[in-house]
Amino acid sequence: MATFAMSHHALSRAVDMAVDASEILDAIARPRDDHYNIRTESRWLTRGRITVCMRISPEGMPTVTTVLWAKPSGRVADGQYGAIEGREDPNLDDARLRVKKRRQKH
Repeated sequence: MATFAMSHHALSRAVDMAVDASEILDAIARPRDDHYNIRTESRWLTRGRITVCMRISPEGMPTVTTVLWAKPSGRVADGQYGAIEGREDPNLDDARLRVKKRRQKH
C-alpha cells in the first residue's frame, strides 16, 4: 500500500466513530466505490460501513481528510451521541476512553 497521511480531523472522526485502522486501510486499498467529489476536490473511497475522503496535500502527499459513514443510518445513529469531550486533546486520549465506554454499553 502507498504511503498516506491522515489529518487531525480524520483521526478525530475515526476515534469518534470507533473505526478501526484496518477499515480505513481496506477502504483505501480495495474500495467498493471510488469517485471524485468536485465540491471537496477529493476522492471518496467507500468500503463496508465507511467512506474515506482523500486529497493530495500541497506537499504531494495523499491525505485522508475525513472519515464518514457510508450509509445515512450510520449518520443518524452517530448523531444521538453528540460531541465527544476530549477531542481538543491533541493525543485524543480522553476521546478514546469515552469511545471505549460507549462501545461497551452497546
